[in-house]
Amino acid sequence: MQPKLRSHHRVGLALSGGTLKATAHIGVLSALHKLGIYPDCVAGTSAGALVAALYAHGYTPEELLTLIRRFPGPSLFDYGFPFASSIYNALWYRFTNAADREKMRVPAGLMRGKKLYRYFQRMFKERTPDMPYYVIATDLVTGQPVTYSNDPLVLESGLADPIVDVARCVRGSCALPGMLTPEKIGSRVLVDGAFRHYVPVETLRQAGCEKIIAVNLYSLQKHWHPKTLVHVLARSYDILLQESVEADIKEPNIVVIEPDVSHLSWVSFRDMVSGVTAGRDAVLNNADRIVRVIRDGVTKPGGHANQIKGGIVVRFQSGNKKPPDVRG
Repeated sequence: MQPKLRSHHRVGLALSGGTLKATAHIGVLSALHKLGIYPDCVAGTSAGALVAALYAHGYTPEELLTLIRRFPGPSLFDYGFPFASSIYNALWYRFTNAADREKMRVPAGLMRGKKLYRYFQRMFKERTPDMPYYVIATDLVTGQPVTYSNDPLVLESGLADPIVDVARCVRGSCALPGMLTPEKIGSRVLVDGAFRHYVPVETLRQAGCEKIIAVNLYSLQKHWHPKTLVHVLARSYDILLQESVEADIKEPNIVVIEPDVSHLSWVSFRDMVSGVTAGRDAVLNNADRIVRVIRDGVTKPGGHANQIKGGIVVRFQSGNKKPPDVRG
C-alpha cells in the first residue's frame, strides 16, 4: 500500500452520477491510491453513490473491479408495468376515503427496482462503514436535495438524515424518474440525486472538507442531431443537467477530474472495464498536478480557473474579473 500523502486539510471525494460510466470512479480511486491519496470521506450521487458507499464499507479498488466483472447486467431488470400501475393508482385515489389518501402510493417506473435493491443488499451484507460517507438523492415531494450519512457531526447539525438501510438510500439516489420506481423512505419520495447535485461538492463543503477532488462524468454532446421527439426531450434534460454540473463545480479550491467515458452508455455492459481504465488514466496523466494541490494547497494568490487538457480542472480563488481558461 502506498503511504498516505501528507495533507494538513480534510480531503473529500465527490463522485458524480453516470450509470455504467461510474465504473470510471473505480479507476480514479485506484490511481489516487497509487499516488498515496486516500480521501477522508466520500460523497456520491446516483451510480456514484453506490461506488461511494461501497468504498466507505471497505471495498478496495481491486474488489470493486471484481464486482464489475461479475455484474449481472440485464438480469437486474424487473419490468414495472408503469401504465397499468398509473391507472391502478388513479383509481385507488379516486375511490378511497380521505384518510387513506394520505398514505401516498407511488406509481411504478419502467423498472420496479426490487432486484436492484436485493443486489445492493447482498453487496453490503456483513460490512460496516469505516469512514464518513454521504448519499445524495432528491425528494420529489419538496423538490429539495436529501443527504443520507453516517457522519455524526453532519447528523447533529441537521444537514443529513441517518442511514438506516444503505441499500435503500443508494437505490433512491439511483432512481431516474420514469425509468426506475421512486424509493419511499419515511415521508420522502426519493429519485435521482442528479436533479439537484450531480457532483456533490456542496455536501463535502458542509462536512468540513477544505480540499475536494470531484469526479464529473458528464459533458454535453457537441455534435448533436435530433432524430426523434425523444432526442429533443433528452437534450432538454441534458441542458438542465449541464447547468447543475456547472453550479456544483464552480467553487474555488477543488480539483475536478473528468475522464473520457463518452463511449459508454447505460447498456454498455461488455465495456465496463474500459471505464475503469479511463478513470485511472485521467488521474495518472495529471498526477503531478493533483499531488501538488492536495499536498501543498493553493498558494497562488488571486489565481484563476485553469482548464488543463486531459480532464483536470483546478479552481483557485479569483476576484470579480472573469478568469480566462488556460488550456495545456
